[in-house]
Amino acid sequence: MHRCCGFDILMIRYICSNGVFADAALPAIDAANKSYRYGDGFFETIRVHHAQVPLWELHRERILRSISLLEYVFAAGVTIEQLYDQLLDLCARNQCAAQARVRISFSNGNGGLFDPSRVHYLIEAHPFTTPAADEGLSLGIYNELQKDAHRFSPLKLSNGFIYSRAAQFCNRYHWDDCVIQNKEGAAIETVISNLFWIKNGEIFTPPVTDGCVAGVFRSYLLAAAPEITERSCTLNALKEADELFLTNALRGIRKVRTFNGNTYASDRTAALISRHQQQLFP
Repeated sequence: MHRCCGFDILMIRYICSNGVFADAALPAIDAANKSYRYGDGFFETIRVHHAQVPLWELHRERILRSISLLEYVFAAGVTIEQLYDQLLDLCARNQCAAQARVRISFSNGNGGLFDPSRVHYLIEAHPFTTPAADEGLSLGIYNELQKDAHRFSPLKLSNGFIYSRAAQFCNRYHWDDCVIQNKEGAAIETVISNLFWIKNGEIFTPPVTDGCVAGVFRSYLLAAAPEITERSCTLNALKEADELFLTNALRGIRKVRTFNGNTYASDRTAALISRHQQQLFP
């Protein structure tokens, strides 16, 4: 057993490449793959719980929206329903259907910049261990790069250099995560999560028009709790907040203990965690 991205990961046996199950130890993509060459691709990270995907409809919607916006074309006969069946099959083959972390990587096929192509996809499935309850995360501010806000910024694009650099920044300063800003200096998200803050009993989150990824758990929470307000966020707003919390499809809601030297309460966040954990992952 070894550790990867904070999870205890058993050596997986299989992957699924374009619908074909293969030995995970073998090379999976061509050197001409456009995602590898140019970052021309996107990905979806999915939590499997008791051989089901509780947030599948939101994942499905985001995959189809990404395909449409990027003007990708599936190969003949490929459907989203097939992908769902294949990811569950892969979890069963890798003996992790009870709790799994699944990543589907989509690329704009193989070839040069001007070559027409069809979508290639690669499914990986690893055992997933739910993070134990803790006192909360420590966050800092990433200040080397800022993220552009554009029509593609809500997608989980393969070209994730800013996130990779920000993760290294976290490691350097021993933070659990860090806040990423856009070119206007607004706080928009963290390396792996969407960002929320609570002030005077009200809950806020940055709008996707400011450049954050349109997270699946973010979408779920906005629908489940319509009282949440989308509002551009400054670093001062985060510092003056009563509580901060982060969300993503794998971990759900996670409370923040410290940010840039400030310490936060977590009573409201703890109640949200309890409610939505029971609803989604009983």
